[in-house]
Amino acid sequence: MAEQLHLSLVTPEKQVVNEEVDQVNVPGSEGDLGILYDHAPIITNLRPGPLSFEKGGVATQLIVSGGYLEVTDNRVIILAETAEFLHEVDRDRAEKAKTKAEAALLKTGLSEEEFQEAQDDLFRALARLDQPEN
Repeated sequence: MAEQLHLSLVTPEKQVVNEEVDQVNVPGSEGDLGILYDHAPIITNLRPGPLSFEKGGVATQLIVSGGYLEVTDNRVIILAETAEFLHEVDRDRAEKAKTKAEAALLKTGLSEEEFQEAQDDLFRALARLDQPEN
């Protein structure tokens, strides 16, 4: 058996993935990361975007909307705000969220917190839309 990593991906609602995998690819805040067996320990923020993992030559793709990644002792722990398997993305809902976020960003007099929230909403919607339709 090949050397594997233990991947645990959780959101506030549920545990999305809990299994042994060969590789994990994540959208790090400073750029994309590929995690293989014996990767150096790391803790970083995630940006909204595609996340994938491979097991036995089969890739599984998800969309995450930010969160945190920890790699230690061949364990990959991802705490994500949200995570959707690519085949579950509702493109109509994502388009509506994008339109709503863009409208919010055009408002004048937004507080810094309101602006950041609207910007995060826009990034999440764009991450879901920036994937090929299945």
